[in-house]
Amino acid sequence: MLELKKISKFFPGIKALDNIDFKLKKKSIHALVGENGAGKSTLVKILTGIYSPDKGEILLKGKQTNITNPVKSLKNDISVIHQETVMFENLSVTENIFIGKQFLEKDILINWKDLEQEAKTILNSLESEIDPSEIVKNLSIADHHIIEIARALSQNSKIIIMDEPTAALSKKEVDQLFNVLINLKNRDKSIIFITHKLDEIFKICDEVTILRDGKIAETNYVNNLSKKEIIKKMVGKLMQESSINKKNILYKPILKIKNLSKKNQFKNISFELNEGEILGFYGLVGSGRSEVMKSIFSIINYDSGEIILKNSKCNFKKPSDAIDSGIVYLTEERKDFGIIENMSIRDNLTMTVLNRISSYGILDINKQDLISEDLKNKLNIKFNESNDKIDNLSGGNQQKVVLGKWLTTTPKIIILDEPTKGVDIGSKQTIHKFMEKLVNNGISIIIVSSDLSEIMDVCNRVVVMEKGIIKKIFDTKINNAEDIMESTSYL
Repeated sequence: MLELKKISKFFPGIKALDNIDFKLKKKSIHALVGENGAGKSTLVKILTGIYSPDKGEILLKGKQTNITNPVKSLKNDISVIHQETVMFENLSVTENIFIGKQFLEKDILINWKDLEQEAKTILNSLESEIDPSEIVKNLSIADHHIIEIARALSQNSKIIIMDEPTAALSKKEVDQLFNVLINLKNRDKSIIFITHKLDEIFKICDEVTILRDGKIAETNYVNNLSKKEIIKKMVGKLMQESSINKKNILYKPILKIKNLSKKNQFKNISFELNEGEILGFYGLVGSGRSEVMKSIFSIINYDSGEIILKNSKCNFKKPSDAIDSGIVYLTEERKDFGIIENMSIRDNLTMTVLNRISSYGILDINKQDLISEDLKNKLNIKFNESNDKIDNLSGGNQQKVVLGKWLTTTPKIIILDEPTKGVDIGSKQTIHKFMEKLVNNGISIIIVSSDLSEIMDVCNRVVVMEKGIIKKIFDTKINNAEDIMESTSYL
């Protein structure tokens, strides 16, 4: 169906892909895995015409093909569905499915009735009950993925690339998506499935290709490999399941939240955070976890309640007030609010301490480089030069930069909102180990995560939220995932 032969791609100082041989078979779901920076994104960009390979060739149905831009990719029956779906939220489902195509009646008017019927036919083929006339902003993230798949089918795509499609989905929504993918495979479609969730590979995929440092570490049938073997191939060494050694926490509150409420978002939120503790917040997407954290950090204003820091009531008006008090917030929306894409890695790492490294409005570049190099080593951030653009880094390394940026402020409390979302196993382990170092040094951490295994692995206690309220706080040793899941109505 699709074959890559000896594909290589070079960037200044970096060999992103090195002699890649890859085959995608007809009626196959082929997993593509690897750490951040392994070359997955570069490979996808070559297949979609964003990048051109420096060496090698692409074959479709045995014929050499030049994919020089995204339009040619579509013409060659290749569609990509990104982790963050590309939706026109104020348009209808039908408009989003057929966006960019022209269906004209007598070259004058679009026949919306016929178009909606065609959209309905495509959605029905995916066993979806989405109303074609519904405005997209009213639908769930899971529905967005279905619409993207419907768009690919409307373009008659034979190859569909899915990049982390389950990152923000519930278990029920993931199961629904997997049923759709099996349906597509049975209809002679071929799928490249990119994921960091290795369990998904064994549920849905036929083959897996493992990338490491821009090279193919292995391609094999999924049934021939174990999870530990895949991890070993990805990182070059066998990693332990447990990330950190959790210590016993004494009752010594540094932060108290009392009856915090925000209309239509959360109600009567009360909890305490102890010194040197990792406190987890778990719940389904939309449970109100992030909104609570944004209120603590003063990104959004709460209606009532109290924030008490070291026995003193706080009246933060803006995020800088929280930062000055020793509270920092690593947002889930990394690209929108965590980094400045057009700036260098160095400038991103030091933007929070400009007053310390400048004199009379002039930055001390040497001090910037020293801070950058120190954080690079502490967090294992993979970059060549600190003045390289941050948007050249992988998602996992960008996340480490955001964490490093806040560490320069010497915080007392760090709020981490989905810090390992879309992050590879190696980066995840690095972040967890650094969290351990932070709490051992007396820093307290709140981590918001939809990854239950992460919550159980790193947290001393867990707060479970659902529909804007706290359902339960697990104060004892966490060893039963089902109890937590049941408290969220997950099962």
